[in-house]
Amino acid sequence: MTGAMPEIASCNLRKSKTDKRFYEWTDISLFLLVVVLAAITFFPNLGNLPLFNPDEGLYAEPAREMLVTGEYITTLLNYVVRFTKPPLVIWAMALSYKIWGVNEFAARFFGASTGFLLILVTYLFAWKYLGRKVAIVAVGTLITAPLFVGVGHMAITDMPLAFFTAGSLFAFFHAWKQKQPLWLWVGYISTALAIMTKGPVGVLLPGVILGTYFLLCARNREVISFLRLGWGSLMMAIIALPWFVIEIAITHGAYFREFILRENFARFTSVVDSHKGAWWYHLAAVFGGLFPWSILLLQAVITFTKTLMSSSITDESEQSNFSHFKLVIWRVKQLLLFGCQRLSLQNETLLFLFLWSGITIIFFSVSVSKLLPYTLPAFPALAIIIAYQWQTFIENTTNKVMFAYCSLLFCLFAGAAIYAPFALRYLRGAPPNLSGMLISSVSILSLFFLIASCLAFIKLRKQSLFVLLASTAIFSFVMTPKILNLISLNWEGAVVNYARFARNAGGPLVVYQLRKPAIPFYFGSRVFEVSNSDGLQSLPYRYYLITGCKNVEFFKTRGCKIIAHDAHFALLFFSRV
Repeated sequence: MTGAMPEIASCNLRKSKTDKRFYEWTDISLFLLVVVLAAITFFPNLGNLPLFNPDEGLYAEPAREMLVTGEYITTLLNYVVRFTKPPLVIWAMALSYKIWGVNEFAARFFGASTGFLLILVTYLFAWKYLGRKVAIVAVGTLITAPLFVGVGHMAITDMPLAFFTAGSLFAFFHAWKQKQPLWLWVGYISTALAIMTKGPVGVLLPGVILGTYFLLCARNREVISFLRLGWGSLMMAIIALPWFVIEIAITHGAYFREFILRENFARFTSVVDSHKGAWWYHLAAVFGGLFPWSILLLQAVITFTKTLMSSSITDESEQSNFSHFKLVIWRVKQLLLFGCQRLSLQNETLLFLFLWSGITIIFFSVSVSKLLPYTLPAFPALAIIIAYQWQTFIENTTNKVMFAYCSLLFCLFAGAAIYAPFALRYLRGAPPNLSGMLISSVSILSLFFLIASCLAFIKLRKQSLFVLLASTAIFSFVMTPKILNLISLNWEGAVVNYARFARNAGGPLVVYQLRKPAIPFYFGSRVFEVSNSDGLQSLPYRYYLITGCKNVEFFKTRGCKIIAHDAHFALLFFSRV
């Protein structure tokens, strides 16, 4: 009998090692799957569409001019100094041009790469602190979120800012919870790169989020000692400060006035470039940008609030001493006094994610100037929150609730299919064919959700979840490129071909009453930008001209010859000879 004990122990040890290797290979395989999914989400067909004006042209063209002029400090647009965002994204685009050539793929490569990496770090963080299932669903949420995927395909600064902000917040949280100071330096470097991407918001936003979290969840002296703020600030200053100092000195303070004051302070306190929105603008942007998964956010807030309140009670008998209202007040007081000290690691992680996403949305909602991608830094946290709620929803909900959820989504998409033609009438510049494509695609999605609700009705919850994920992924991967192609044809038309024609013909090129900063990108040289008829007097005796079709008759009376035109734009030629 005693001889059998070592054999049993040895057998158990081998089984333990086998199980450990199995889980390790499972984790590696899942991570590789996430890598593939993230790559498929961003890189295929990245250069198939022309640059969208004005946003992409405002960064892609200055990067091209950097290579042409050799000016890597002050950014230029159409060979004129432009006081805009710090140059990290433009530097990265210029490097991409050297590798891939000057084209749309190279212009968008850095933004797509940061989106790709953001999916990976989101997966790793969720896997570490909330488990494998939550991490997988979080990835599924991000790669099917229309705003996240759309911005990741654009040559703008919002996705890089989201990546560096998330990298900073993930790193600081991990450093604190694991007591690993090395990750502090990752956090400080990420913050510095966020500053070099979009300015002061790169440090202000994570600073407010982390400050609020540490105020609630840690002892002040211990936090200050651990964070090494002095050395961290020095590191950020070494990375981010030199360019700002040089640029302000070169421009004799003009950069400080135009960017620091106008682009940041004025944009936050007043309307800049007509980017105005209601107080609920970013709430709607988040809801639509993460739809259909965002429908779970309200339930996630309610569920976690209950968990947070109950965590302040150490003895359930205490509840009998208070009325319901006084009990709530007492729980809030206890929470403020003890912070996160009574929370499990899982709930503390969720609190951190709620603070991250909530502060981001409030921060940009308070700002007077608003744009759709501003709240993108909140998307990794929101995706993990939604994924956690999904797991709770699938494991604990009844079939009736799952059926109600799927049916609600079916009704929403069916209603969208019916209402789409009416809504598009109010969308300025909507492509004529967009209505039919939206109706067909949304109708197909509603059919998938109807199938999911039927599966939930017959008590197949996991199968209905699979249908929801699969159908949304199909829509993102198949329909989104087609819709973007329609929008591109309508917004940009044949302008790209007109600019290339003028370049091959020897130019010069005039752009009349159009805000299309990507035209110099395709023309390969400076263009004359004219906003009214008075500006035409100083033009060369011979030139090509791109303008809207509404101005064609005016230029025909001035002796211009029509070279080509489409439904929106025209290419003309003028010569006094």
